Amino acid sequence: MPVIAKNSTVQHFASLSFASELEIWTRAERERFNQPVTFASCFISPQFAAQAPEILEIIRIYGQTNSVVGCTSNALVTENREIENEAGFIVTLYFLPETEADCFYISSSQLNDESDTPFELGSIKDEIPDYNAWLLFASPQNVEGEAWLKQWDLATEGAVTVGGYASAQNQNDPFLIFHRGKVHEEGAVAVGLKGRVTIEPIISQGCRPVGTPWPVTQATMNVIHKIGNRPILEVLRDTLEGMSQDDQSMARGNIFIGLVLDEYKPKFETGDFLVRNLAAIDPKSGAVAIATAPRVGQNLQFQIRDAHTASVGFEKRLEAKRTQIGDRTIYGGCLVDCIGRGTSLYGVPDHDIRTIQSIFPGLPVSGLFCNGEFGRAKGLTRLHGYAACLGLFVDRD
Repeated sequence: MPVIAKNSTVQHFASLSFASELEIWTRAERERFNQPVTFASCFISPQFAAQAPEILEIIRIYGQTNSVVGCTSNALVTENREIENEAGFIVTLYFLPETEADCFYISSSQLNDESDTPFELGSIKDEIPDYNAWLLFASPQNVEGEAWLKQWDLATEGAVTVGGYASAQNQNDPFLIFHRGKVHEEGAVAVGLKGRVTIEPIISQGCRPVGTPWPVTQATMNVIHKIGNRPILEVLRDTLEGMSQDDQSMARGNIFIGLVLDEYKPKFETGDFLVRNLAAIDPKSGAVAIATAPRVGQNLQFQIRDAHTASVGFEKRLEAKRTQIGDRTIYGGCLVDCIGRGTSLYGVPDHDIRTIQSIFPGLPVSGLFCNGEFGRAKGLTRLHGYAACLGLFVDRD
């Protein structure tokens, strides 16, 4: 499992007078590699949102690439730090051998189209099978949940996808996405890879199930009325009362719903669910609203966010992926972490990036904290919650 650090380069910029520094760094890194930049990513904190057009233009000019994607985020990731509650931006240049990258923009009107028609990704319909993996970032503004990911899978023919929703620090902060040199306030952007290098994904949940599974017996769209023919709030209260005191303390303001991914498993464990927030609660009717419309008959189980579960699960999945990759070369990684992880979950900074570096020493990594993460599960691209999604850029063979 050789890690080649020279094929990705990451830099964090924190000064508002960044132009000269960014120009010098971008040009120097491109000249040092002495080969074309395959693509670049850029993740920007809300404090630098107004400078996004200038940042993107410098990357395009001095990196000599038109393939630039990214978005705003309330926290950023570099090779050895998770930069929370600090202003700045991250730029990564990728030099992937014998690999091409193309960028695409999808409008919010396309994302909200509930038809079964796949997205039109430019004029490359006949070339779609050539793209073996994708990075995908979207703005949560004017977008309805995750239904559009089904059309995304149709458009990309089910290729590996890693990404997430842009995030912000305050309610009034913009959710911006970047496509080449343009800044958009809505829609989605993507970069597709074709050629020698692909993306190997790792998805690790940050919640563990509590209580027992229950079938959904009454639901209206995304509102769950009854599970096991009982009001869902009544079942939730019984579940909380049956938990240990430690779990009850952990569950205060920290309880979620997990929708089962594979109904045929004899036992459901951490990682077997799509975790969703309780978006709204109606004490009178005993109903709960979540971001996803469940099926009647689908099993769900309550979840609590747990630092130990998140830590152990992430480490195990990283180790399993290292074994799976074997002797294939790794050129870099992009980490998409949930805004519910980081210091707020672990109580210490830099946990997930340190875990990655302990298993893949010297790996060039950049990334961001997202308001929902994209990754494939059970054959479909899904919206995850409280997850860490890592995409490793790896030789296909």
